[in-house]
Amino acid sequence: MGATDSLATNGVLAASYVSGTHMWNGNAAILNPKPASTPYVAWLSVAPKAAGFIVIFRLYLEGVGDRVMLWVPLAAGLATITIIAGNLMAIPQQNIKRLLAYSGIAHIGYMLVGFAALSPSGTGMVLFYLVAYVLGNMGAFLVVEAVSRSEGSEHLDAFRGLAQRSPLLALAMLLFLLSLGGIPFVAGFWAKLYVFWAAAQAGLYWLVLVGAVLTVVALFYYLMIARLMYIDSPARPGPVAVTGTLAVSVLLCVLGVV
Repeated sequence: MGATDSLATNGVLAASYVSGTHMWNGNAAILNPKPASTPYVAWLSVAPKAAGFIVIFRLYLEGVGDRVMLWVPLAAGLATITIIAGNLMAIPQQNIKRLLAYSGIAHIGYMLVGFAALSPSGTGMVLFYLVAYVLGNMGAFLVVEAVSRSEGSEHLDAFRGLAQRSPLLALAMLLFLLSLGGIPFVAGFWAKLYVFWAAAQAGLYWLVLVGAVLTVVALFYYLMIARLMYIDSPARPGPVAVTGTLAVSVLLCVLGVV
């Protein structure tokens, strides 16, 4: 691997939140003196990832020719580390924005699983995964925006009893969480299935196993939010106020994941 390749790799991985610099993805959500606004964090959680993967495809799948096979061990290793790190960092979070930001790191790892397959089907499935992730993640952040405006808090407890207060908003959030978690039969399920299938066709069975196990781990914190919404009692009565623009945006994201 030449110096140019190494420099390009570091830049692309940083842009895609796969190297050590991905920590600011979560930190930017909550650790600033003044926490970032939800729309900004939502944009921050998806836009650089999309741009980074487009660069990866252009640079490594089209630009390096036969040497592309040298990237399989690196991509597979980075996928493993990123999936594990993202999920483990998301589990203890009590701030909903930070939880979603760190879980986004894990989703980068799942996309790298498809990239490691180095096949036309793997490339197509990564792009499909990226679209499914953008819709599910943006939709979840939009619901967070509505709830945080109403409750004045981004703590997970703000979602207690949401199904009783605003059933449609809770249903939308549930669909986004199911999609992010890869539960049948929303878009995120098909995205993970196809990415794993592409990796299996490339003989990366161990990587598929790692991804499948960590998908189960991710369900812990996604379904924890669902439990708060549907099982726990609300802290106060009354529906969550949602503006017309926000409602339309949430609806479009719902249509995208179903």
